Amino acid sequence: MTSRRTGVWTLLAALLLTLAVVLTGCVTVPTDGPVEKAGGEPPGCSECVDIDVAPPTPGDQPKQVVDGYLRAMSNYQPNYGVARQYLTQEAAGTWVPEQRTLIYSGATTSSGAKVVLDGQLTGLLDGDRSYSARSQPLKVSFDMVKENGEWRISSPPEGLLVAKYSFDRFYRPFNVFFIGNGRSLVPDPIYLPPRVNEATVLVQRLLSGASSWLKPAVTTAIPPNTALGVSVTVRDGIADVSLSETILPLDDVQRRLMAAQVVHTLQQVAGVDKVLFSVGQQPYRVPDSDAHDFTVSASALPSELEPVPSNAAEVYYGVTKDGIRVVDTRSDTVSVGPVAGPLGAAKYPVDQVAASVTNTSLAAVTDGRTALRQSSGDKVSTLLSGVTNLLRPQFSRYDELFAIGDQGGRQRLWMFTGERSVRVSSLVLDGGRVKAFKISPDGVRMALIRTTKGRTELGIARINRSDTITVDGWRVLDPPVSNTEGLTSFVDVAWSDATTLVLLGATTQDSQVAPYRITQDGWALTSMGQPSNWNAVEVAVSLKNPMTTVIVGRSGQTWRDDGSQRWSPFVDGMLSMAFPD
Repeated sequence: MTSRRTGVWTLLAALLLTLAVVLTGCVTVPTDGPVEKAGGEPPGCSECVDIDVAPPTPGDQPKQVVDGYLRAMSNYQPNYGVARQYLTQEAAGTWVPEQRTLIYSGATTSSGAKVVLDGQLTGLLDGDRSYSARSQPLKVSFDMVKENGEWRISSPPEGLLVAKYSFDRFYRPFNVFFIGNGRSLVPDPIYLPPRVNEATVLVQRLLSGASSWLKPAVTTAIPPNTALGVSVTVRDGIADVSLSETILPLDDVQRRLMAAQVVHTLQQVAGVDKVLFSVGQQPYRVPDSDAHDFTVSASALPSELEPVPSNAAEVYYGVTKDGIRVVDTRSDTVSVGPVAGPLGAAKYPVDQVAASVTNTSLAAVTDGRTALRQSSGDKVSTLLSGVTNLLRPQFSRYDELFAIGDQGGRQRLWMFTGERSVRVSSLVLDGGRVKAFKISPDGVRMALIRTTKGRTELGIARINRSDTITVDGWRVLDPPVSNTEGLTSFVDVAWSDATTLVLLGATTQDSQVAPYRITQDGWALTSMGQPSNWNAVEVAVSLKNPMTTVIVGRSGQTWRDDGSQRWSPFVDGMLSMAFPD
């Protein structure tokens, strides 16, 4: 009698807890498409809590216990108290749920006391909440024992197992910002479950430092051992951030950088417009803060710190058989004319073009992809010659020019600052042959497509600037198969914003190449549509207007899209196109 009454009270308590959480509401996350900045008021959510999440009931069989445990893990709870009830007392005391999170699809099968989860691993959140895409089989066996007459799990898997449906629906992407090359913000994407104090968790994550992958390429203006005094509160659009005394000795330059990191990180939280810093309950002044209330907003901070440079020009450059052309779209009629100087007058046969972010320099691959030249006005200098198979070059936001080509029987990577050449060390080139690359708007990450072992792969690498320049930290980006038929062939890539790429890819070697938007960690992939029979070979995206994308076809026809997925014929006769980047 006592056992039955206890079970009834336990189930009633769980139902009341579920009802209370539903009534308080929560925040949903997008299920597809690129990562977007959160803003405004959080939308209502009547389905954030799975009503099946409840403690085990007396008499549950092994499969019921495991299925209940998996449901409980897929629905965030502080300390995962419900999930722990499916474990033995010893296992519940030692289990560390947030050590890592495996995102999976699949189902359980059972044979007597043996229960197996058989499915697919689609993603991984490591201990710092950074996501990496996965595409591999997943098989987890659960050891079941009887404790006090009820089946329980004695050896739970390490960390959490979260169903892909729940992860895509409930977890939200955020960027935590660090400093690249001492002067620009670099996003470090993380994912948070619902019903957490997002502002507090984001600041704590910022204080703990960059993820293990990004850390070698960035710095932080926040001193070591800086701690958050109390939880971050948000009132009337102002986030109150109380930090320890370690920040008091910072000079104005460091204070501005620290403020930029915190403000840009917190402005993603719904309802946050400004940040008020304090130390020991006293306001803490930072440059660019309001003179009356000490608050600082993102709009008050220098624009040159932003992760996407704001000075990129919205112009187009195209390569024709007669030289480089400027494409002007400011009027109703598109006009095409030559650039000033030799590069616009067919003195050199141009193959590829790149434009600096400030729109003051052009770089051109010429002479059958054997030479690299740079121009500023009428002056043209030769940076490389006697090489072969040069790829489309690119400027970083720091006016560095990167190029990849063959020399001495192997593929090499160079960086030019002015006319000074630096050979860049990169193990990425040793692992395969690069066919396209693009530097992120912050100048710290590089997206590359390379061929290796008879297949093409998309990946991300870091650009480390110290005494020497290195490109390392190669991470393969597996596009999520569930959103498409499965991309197997990659042609070209460009950055669409701080954390999103535009990828030209195909499902088979013989199928049409089409554009897709994909997050830099592979979490979300969406089709951008396509015109028929365009035979796409190259993509360019405007940083001034990141929704403007131009596709170049093999025949020289180009198409343009402003984000509506309605591709329109643009200009003819273009071998290649570029925006200032």
